[in-house]
Amino acid sequence: MPAPMTFKEFQSSLQEPHPVYLLRTDQDYLKKKVFELCRSQVDEGARGFDWNVFEAPADSGAEIVTAARTLPWMGKRRWVFVRNAHQSGKEVADYLKDPCSRTVLVLEAARSAKGWPSNLPSISMPKGASLKQWILGRVKKEGYQIDPRAADSLLELVGEDLLLLESELGKQFLYRMESKRITLDSVLEMTLQAREYDIFALIEAIASGQASRAVQILNRLFESGITAPAILSLLYWNFRRLRAAREMLQAKVPFYEVLKQLKIWSYKGKEGQVRRQSAKRLEGILILLRRSDLLLKTTSADPRIHLERVIVDMCQAGSV
Repeated sequence: MPAPMTFKEFQSSLQEPHPVYLLRTDQDYLKKKVFELCRSQVDEGARGFDWNVFEAPADSGAEIVTAARTLPWMGKRRWVFVRNAHQSGKEVADYLKDPCSRTVLVLEAARSAKGWPSNLPSISMPKGASLKQWILGRVKKEGYQIDPRAADSLLELVGEDLLLLESELGKQFLYRMESKRITLDSVLEMTLQAREYDIFALIEAIASGQASRAVQILNRLFESGITAPAILSLLYWNFRRLRAAREMLQAKVPFYEVLKQLKIWSYKGKEGQVRRQSAKRLEGILILLRRSDLLLKTTSADPRIHLERVIVDMCQAGSV
């Protein structure tokens, strides 16, 4: 079975395309990019003749094969794109044994179907480190720079959904338009706004020693799809800002100015609460969070169980 090709490799192959491609992915981003690239291979005026889009099983395998075996009218090749192709039936499986050389058939499928050849050229998304390279390349293309830690954090917080990653990068491009540099703090600040309420509630539960409530909020964050490393990053970022706020207040900086400089508007009206924080305890929490992050990265500990224990330990120490 040939190794899956990336989108760029697929794009390069279209100079002399294969008669069939298999697109197996749950990434809407990749589906959209492949579909648009295929459509662009046919001149706009010729799409009514040489461009077909089907969706199985609503469109039958016989219809798909008839289109695929029809010679192009206005261009060099006919392009046929099939969604849910694994439900297209025996007719398509038989076609794949002897595909038409003047048609490019792209099968978007959740899986290979019975009777399909195992050597179909396939397109897939990069994983892990390659996704980080995708982020770095996307940022460079826009003329920006990004802190590698910010790229790592973006992957942790958003996951591997490239539509969401692209959306979050778009926010960063607007937010950091003047400096042209995306930082860890800017990623945390912009990406986490939707989760700020739960994170702030978790911090307050920890600060007041409410272990049961803190674990409940923690579970809600997990259920929303956020990972343990991301939650640790959020907690560290917020407690670091809380420590900085306390230091600024101690230096007699007006509370409104503290809110403005640190962008901690969730603490508006809570000056007394911030002033009551213990610098020693806040530093202890930051050390604990750093150690926990290292432990998750270097051991096989269950992330969820480990983080629950960390939260409970922090709460059992009482109010900070």
